[in-house]
Amino acid sequence: MAFFHFKMKKSILSYLHKILGNELDAKIKQAFLKGSLSSLFLQASLSILTFLITIVVARLTGDKGFGIYTLVFTWVTIVSAAAVFGLDDLALRQMPLYKANEDKSQAKAFLIWGNKAVLFSGLISAIIFSLAAFFLPISGLSEYSEYHFYAALSIPFFVIMHFNQAALRGWGKLGSGQIVEKILQPLFFLGVLFFVYLLGNQIDDFSAIVFRTVSFFLAAAAALYLVYKKLNIIFIKSSTSLNAKHWRKTCFYFMLSTLLYSINTRIDIVFLGIFEIEPEKIAYYNVALKFSDIALIPYLVICTVSTPMFSSLYHQNRKEELQAFYTKITRISALLIALIITVFIALGPWFLSWYGTSFKAGFTVLVLLCITKLVHVFIGPANYLLSMIGQERAVTKALILSVIINIFLQFLLIPPFGIEGAAFATLGGLLFFDISLAFSAYFSSGLWVSVFGKFKS
Repeated sequence: MAFFHFKMKKSILSYLHKILGNELDAKIKQAFLKGSLSSLFLQASLSILTFLITIVVARLTGDKGFGIYTLVFTWVTIVSAAAVFGLDDLALRQMPLYKANEDKSQAKAFLIWGNKAVLFSGLISAIIFSLAAFFLPISGLSEYSEYHFYAALSIPFFVIMHFNQAALRGWGKLGSGQIVEKILQPLFFLGVLFFVYLLGNQIDDFSAIVFRTVSFFLAAAAALYLVYKKLNIIFIKSSTSLNAKHWRKTCFYFMLSTLLYSINTRIDIVFLGIFEIEPEKIAYYNVALKFSDIALIPYLVICTVSTPMFSSLYHQNRKEELQAFYTKITRISALLIALIITVFIALGPWFLSWYGTSFKAGFTVLVLLCITKLVHVFIGPANYLLSMIGQERAVTKALILSVIINIFLQFLLIPPFGIEGAAFATLGGLLFFDISLAFSAYFSSGLWVSVFGKFKS
């Protein structure tokens, strides 16, 4: 069995080497393929765990309870994107440079500064969000203020986990830089749920929220432990020459990009709450969204592995190679995702029934969201590329306009069409975003960001 596994892995690597072609440096191809295989395993594990968790929570809490749980953690996800303050993207850009220069002293100084910054930002964000939930009369927020309060406690732990995972990936530890968020945190959550259930206690939407917060605390501790063990810089004398002012300015644009992207892809659920759509229908929408997100596994793998490589190739002025690399990985991910989406649409009602027969009502939403994801991967990871080559302002501008369009469409389409209207609005906003990034990349660097990429001299 081990021999068969080895031969299959070798055959896959050989085939992918041929697809990537001869334009790319052998080291780039090797690093990409090695990272992709480990990342694919982690993303697949995350998908399986996500399925298990959502099915368990939906079955235990019911349609309404799962809808409330979905709405609460959608708000927390958006706030957490702001609370990280772009420090995760900064780590992905800075850590490869420190490693290339073998500057462990500066890397340690950056990690210490970054952890202090995200902890402070996370605590402040959690406090502000909790106060907003109790005192702002916003539908979907105020009526679940107690739920939001306990969910907000997870924000400081989330940002610590996220920053340190990014630092590990930037240092080249791709497996360690994903395992906490993609495997350990969901396992912690699932383990707590099963432990409490086996003790004979009833689990409702409120307790599920509390237990997920506990899982983020455990995940943050695990991420810090991995940084200590894997980077081996804890006893290095840290540099005192910190460029914190420049980092903060850069982080602001990274943060805006991440926050606006999170809003652009999650504002649909927030607006379903604002327009007081029934929690049951929000649950149906969320399950359809989870399936469409799972279709993005190849894309997420490529984003995770290739982001540091974008920075490295561009700053070495290897633009033609960067263009070839971007185009080939975009074609691979687009083809794989098209196949996955075809299966999801063909067997959609059956997949949705895993959560309960009532969840089949989300099939139309599933089709619309799958089309949205396909359009997105056709352009490829343009926002990651632009952020790594110093064009984070272009990403921010595109996101601002995209969010405005998305919000306008949500207001226009949700009242008459409900959850289907939210899906159409999401498609419109993301389509504008991707087209804007394609133009920005071409005119700023000569890079074509799509499956038809060709470098402009």
